[in-house]
Amino acid sequence: MQVAIPYGAYWSTPFARWQGGLAQLHAVEFAAWTARRALAARGIDPARLRHGVLGLTVPQRHAFYGLPWFAGLLGAPAMAGPCIAQACATSARCLAAGAAAIALEGAEAVLVAAADRTSNGPHLYYPDPKAAGGTGAHEDWVPD
Repeated sequence: MQVAIPYGAYWSTPFARWQGGLAQLHAVEFAAWTARRALAARGIDPARLRHGVLGLTVPQRHAFYGLPWFAGLLGAPAMAGPCIAQACATSARCLAAGAAAIALEGAEAVLVAAADRTSNGPHLYYPDPKAAGGTGAHEDWVPD
């Protein structure tokens, strides 16, 4: 089975300067907002979508809920699928997962969305109650 992305069935939001005008947008909310409009422009009802893949490398508030939250914001309550994070290869892995859903699982269509924001990446803290004073480890994915 050959998997293809039909001409005109893909879109992208603009790339913006780091810490620039889009720095405060939540990537998942912005991706859902963009996808709703792109699907509407193509006459596709998001409620018909059953398969999706969400790429999200840098965590943001509520990112734990991943694809189900994105699907809800999009208006696709029956859409299910994985949330993928693989550093610099997230988008490529998302496309591979979407193609596999069509070729191996028989999906009719798959919405693949990669939603990241590197401006204002989170400061992650990992508690360690056994450490001196209960202090834990931390990391900053974007600056690190």
